[in-house]
Amino acid sequence: MDYIIAAHGRYAQEVKNSCQMITGQTTNIKAVTFTEEMGVKDVLEAYAAVYSPGNETAIIVDVVGGTPCNAAQMFHAKHPEVKVVSGLSLGLIIPLSLGETLEGAMLGAQENIQFVELKVNNTIISDDGEEED
Repeated sequence: MDYIIAAHGRYAQEVKNSCQMITGQTTNIKAVTFTEEMGVKDVLEAYAAVYSPGNETAIIVDVVGGTPCNAAQMFHAKHPEVKVVSGLSLGLIIPLSLGETLEGAMLGAQENIQFVELKVNNTIISDDGEEED
């Protein structure tokens, strides 16, 4: 599956760069950068430039309601086979680059959102530096 990731600023490109640091080259992930000078038409053109007709494709955007998402929904209207997903994060993209399904990566990304406790020698350390039972 091909993935087009898009977000405000350079976020999508930097997510792709960070993913490549961890997993190596990501040939099925294309990043679209959205800058202040750009409008919906520019983003649509960027999607068209990296889209490969005939390949199963998903556009993954940062937030619902932003220009990258609005343009993705317009692109989907002309290409109904293209899926649109929000919630772009490194925790979502890493599994996709390793071959996980989109649905599986989405579930994993949801599970990845959690409070993390500091443990030293299997003992939880509280905010004030005290050990907890």
